[in-house]
Amino acid sequence: MRQRCRVRTISPLVEAHYMNPPTYAQSPPVQNELTTWVRNYVHYGNLVSNYSKQATGARKLRDEFESKIIHTLRATNMQNAVIQISGAQLQVAEEKTPATLSMPRLEEYLHAYFAQKGNSLDETEAIMRFLRFKRQQDATVTACLKKTAIGNVAIPPPPALGPSS
Repeated sequence: MRQRCRVRTISPLVEAHYMNPPTYAQSPPVQNELTTWVRNYVHYGNLVSNYSKQATGARKLRDEFESKIIHTLRATNMQNAVIQISGAQLQVAEEKTPATLSMPRLEEYLHAYFAQKGNSLDETEAIMRFLRFKRQQDATVTACLKKTAIGNVAIPPPPALGPSS
């Protein structure tokens, strides 16, 4: 699974710490705050992971119920029925999802375009080289934390959020 990195604002304390590395006399307060941040980061990362797994499972079950409902409505010739429940209405509808426009599909479409146009000059390769170059050029690199599991170690719950002392 690909991890996403996001740019986050840096608190003045962390920025000052980063720009002027602490001496041992300065270290304990920053270290305590850093420890709190790390514990919270890991805790909320785990929370996000668990909620993501729960959402995936709930989505799968919802889709199964949807399939069963649609199948039953069609089998009983009631596909035009409007079901009212808890202040909402359910009815069978058609949903059109366009194909994903990936680089290979774009290349395929460009070849088809030039073939349909009847032009003997197929510029697909040049266009694809240009697009790949621009895509690489426009890529942004940001710093992020990468979490790697190293055993089955229980992480204590994070301290309560609130003003730090």
